[in-house]
Amino acid sequence: MNASQSVLKISLLFIAITVAMTGCTAMAPFGQKQIPTESAAANGQYQVVKVSPMGSGETYTGSVTKQTTVQSALEAAGAIKQFGAVTVDLHRMVPESGQMLKLACEFQPGKKMIKFEQDYQVLSGDRIIVTADGASLDKFFGR
Repeated sequence: MNASQSVLKISLLFIAITVAMTGCTAMAPFGQKQIPTESAAANGQYQVVKVSPMGSGETYTGSVTKQTTVQSALEAAGAIKQFGAVTVDLHRMVPESGQMLKLACEFQPGKKMIKFEQDYQVLSGDRIIVTADGASLDKFFGR
C-alpha cells in the first residue's frame, strides 16, 4: 500500500467517524430544539407555529378578534388538516412579570378539536406552537 492510499483511507475513516458521531442529531425534532422566542406583534395579531415531524417550522400570522380561540386559530392556520394528531401549547406573555406562560391545550384527534376547557381565547401577541406527532408523517407528505 502506498502513501496516497493510506492518506485516502485515513481521510475516509475520519469522515465516517464524523458522520457517525453527528448522525441523526441534525434531524432532531423541533420540539427538542429551542423554539423561536420572538413574540408576535402585539398589534392585534397572533402566531401559529406549525412544526413538522421532521423539525421544520412554518409560521401563520392571524388577526385577533373577540371570537378567536385556540381551535379557530388552528383551523385558520390549516394545522389540523395538515397534521392530524398534534401537541398544542399556547405561549402568552405575562405583562406583570415579563415571563412567557406556557398553557398546554390537549388535542383530541378523534374529534379533531381542542378540549373545550382548554380552548383558550387568543390574545394579541400570543404564539401557538403546534407540533405534529411522528405518526402523521404520511399525512404531512400527502400519502
